[in-house]
Amino acid sequence: MVLEQILNARFVYKKQYAFLLGLVYTIIGIVSARLVFAASTGLMSVAFTSILLIPSLAELLRIEAGQALHESKFSIKRLYRDHSDIFMMYVAMFLGIFVAYSISTLLIPEASLSQLFSHQLKAAGLRGYATANAQLMSIIFNNLLIFAVAFVLSFIYGAGAVLFLVWNASVWGVVFSLFVRKAATFAGEDPVVAFAREVVPFIPHMVTEGIAYIGAAIIGGIVSKAMLQQKMFSRKFNLIVKDALFFLVFGIVVVIIAGLIEVLWFARL
Repeated sequence: MVLEQILNARFVYKKQYAFLLGLVYTIIGIVSARLVFAASTGLMSVAFTSILLIPSLAELLRIEAGQALHESKFSIKRLYRDHSDIFMMYVAMFLGIFVAYSISTLLIPEASLSQLFSHQLKAAGLRGYATANAQLMSIIFNNLLIFAVAFVLSFIYGAGAVLFLVWNASVWGVVFSLFVRKAATFAGEDPVVAFAREVVPFIPHMVTEGIAYIGAAIIGGIVSKAMLQQKMFSRKFNLIVKDALFFLVFGIVVVIIAGLIEVLWFARL
């Protein structure tokens, strides 16, 4: 496509450009969905944005799976050195998508929100956030299931798991903007204070879940590309798989922590 000809993948391998890529592609996706599928703008904007992002992410995963790894003794420092670039790139792109949906939600008249982003609002309403009556094991099991789906989709489709990440960024972006609108309606109260009161309690939960899901999508994609590019059971292939297993275990731990925050923290609010 034309945009892929303009933007080289290694250009996107920089955090600031990845953020802009997510931001610009999402705006294009939202506008395209609004013009073509006005009745399902929220859902189709996720599809359009994912279609735009997939070629760049597929190339980035190919680069990551093929680049030279530090074949030294296993350590957290080596893992960070080998894979920090693509992780931060995904995070920056995720934030770009999040910001695009947040801005769009703020600019759209409130009366039109329930129609344009109905799917995001429904998802937020269904999932909600934990209450005092939430069952810890049920919440953790649900989060682990989402984590597993992110990994499996990424492993099978490579960069295709971006659909999952775009969807989550869109839901969070719409919800955060609704908090901003709500904070702005508090009479006689500083909007910044009102916004902080509404949003800050949700940040620990969303950050921990986001890190886990993004990590699952990245590792699944890298292993998928490694199976295509590297000789099976070669030294480099085994190193990639070992790194992936560590990140998966780490991700499961983070998901459990997110579940604990979701249940125990929100029960106190």
